[in-house]
Amino acid sequence: MKLYLTGNPCSQQRHCYYVESAHAPFIVDCGFQRCYPGDERPHLTSEQIRSARYLFLTHSHENQSGALPYLLANGFMGRVVVTTETARQLTFPIDEPIVLEGLSLPYAPVELPGGLTIAWGRSGHCSGSAWFSMQEDGRTLLFTGDYYDSPRVHVADPIIGLHADLAVMDCDYGTMTSSNSREEQIALIIRAIRDALHDGRPVLLPVPRYGRGQGLLTYISERLPEADIFGDAHFLSELNHLDASSLWVQHRALDMLSDCFVRPMPEDFVALGVYFLSDSQLETEYGRTVATWLLKYGARILMTGTVEPNTVAASLLHSGKAKLMRYGVHCTQADMLRIAAQNDFGKIIAYRSDYAPTQPVYEV
Repeated sequence: MKLYLTGNPCSQQRHCYYVESAHAPFIVDCGFQRCYPGDERPHLTSEQIRSARYLFLTHSHENQSGALPYLLANGFMGRVVVTTETARQLTFPIDEPIVLEGLSLPYAPVELPGGLTIAWGRSGHCSGSAWFSMQEDGRTLLFTGDYYDSPRVHVADPIIGLHADLAVMDCDYGTMTSSNSREEQIALIIRAIRDALHDGRPVLLPVPRYGRGQGLLTYISERLPEADIFGDAHFLSELNHLDASSLWVQHRALDMLSDCFVRPMPEDFVALGVYFLSDSQLETEYGRTVATWLLKYGARILMTGTVEPNTVAASLLHSGKAKLMRYGVHCTQADMLRIAAQNDFGKIIAYRSDYAPTQPVYEV
C-alpha cells in the first residue's frame, strides 16, 4: 500500500488521505476548509477520485467530510463507509452507504469486497466519530481520526494493544506549550463565565454543531448551577436526540445532560446567562446576528477551540471583542505519544508535532 497525504492538514486542518493498494484503493476523510478561498478542497487527482473503491469518514465535521459533494461530482463511484450518526449529521445525502454498526462490532475485523480488512472503534470526539484500522496483504494502516482517550461526554473505544505498520494519529494541538491541564482550562473558563455574569454581562459560547458544546454544558451546569443557559435550535435539537444516540454517549454524561435545563435562545430581548451558539467560526448570518446583538449588551464572547483565519470569529478575536480560552478535545504531542506507547506502531504520522510528515507519499 501507498499512503498519499492529500489534505494538507499541517496548515489547514483539512484531512484527506488516498491509499493506493493492489485490490481496493480507498480514501479516508475528505475535508473542506472554507476559510482558505481558492484552496478549500483536498489535493486529490482525478484518477485517485475515480479509482477509489471506498471512502471512510471518521466523522461529520467539515474538515473531515465537507468535500464529499466535490468527490461525487468529479467521478467518485465507490461506497461511503460511515456510522449512522455521521450519516445523519451530514448536510448532503449518501447513496447506499456501508453502515459500520451493521457491518461489525468495534474491534471486530471484517473483510470488504476487494480484499480489504477493516476494524473500527468509537473515537470519543462526537456522536458517530470513529477510528479505523485497515489491513491488506499483511500490512496495516491505522487512522485515529480525532481520537482522544479521556472524553468528557462521548464514548471512546480504547486504542490499546493494536498493531499498525503506519499510524496516522490526531495531534491537533501539536507541541503547543501550556501550563494548563484540561481541568485547569475548565477552571479558567468557569471563572471567566462567573465573573462576566457577576458583572451583568451575558456570555456567548460559539461551538461546533457536534461534539464540544455538550462537554462544556456539563461543566457549566455542574459548577454554575444558578446560571441561566440558552441554546439555539440546533443545540436544543441535539440534546433532545441524545437518547437516540446513546450508543455514542457515556451513561454518566447522559444522566448529566438529561438533567441540564437549557432554554431556547430569546429573539426579542437579552437575558443574563450563557448562550450556546452552534456556529464555532460565526460563519452564518444567524451566528453573526446573535454575536452582534449580544455585544451591544456587553457580552463576553469566549472561543473555546481553534479559531480559523479569514472568519468573523478571527476578526472578533483580533479586535479584542472575543477571547480564546481553549477547552481541549484533541491530543497534544504528549497525549499522542502516551497513546502510541500503548500500541505497536511501526511509524507514526502526527501533524503539528515532531512526528509530522516529511514527504507527501509513504510506502506501507
